Amino acid sequence: MTQTEYEVLRCPNCGAEWRPTTMATGVKISCPVCFHYFEQPDALETRKPFSVRDFAEQISALINRARTEGLSSDVITKVLRDELAYNAELANPSHIFHVQIVDLGPAEGATRTLPPNEARMILQRRSTPLVKR
Repeated sequence: MTQTEYEVLRCPNCGAEWRPTTMATGVKISCPVCFHYFEQPDALETRKPFSVRDFAEQISALINRARTEGLSSDVITKVLRDELAYNAELANPSHIFHVQIVDLGPAEGATRTLPPNEARMILQRRSTPLVKR
């Protein structure tokens, strides 16, 4: 590696890759695409590869934390949907994506119980036929 040739950096926010013009460890640097500030990890620091399982565990931990902090399932789902659409558009910038989550209903053989507020809403929407006497 020559003096002006540095390792490729990857932004933890948007995933953009670039070669910095200067390299200093432990210094905050800015992504040229999204301007996210982050610290450059030490070049000598050995990191274990990030696996799909690690990713799934961290997502699950974040969702559980959001639930315990009082965020509703609707808010969590909206945030996840927006993040998936954002990442899909980053992968292919010439397209616009819309992520839709489809409820396929209860699993085969499972009985579905409605939350109290949803059951009440369904009952309120039903119309009762008028009976003439």
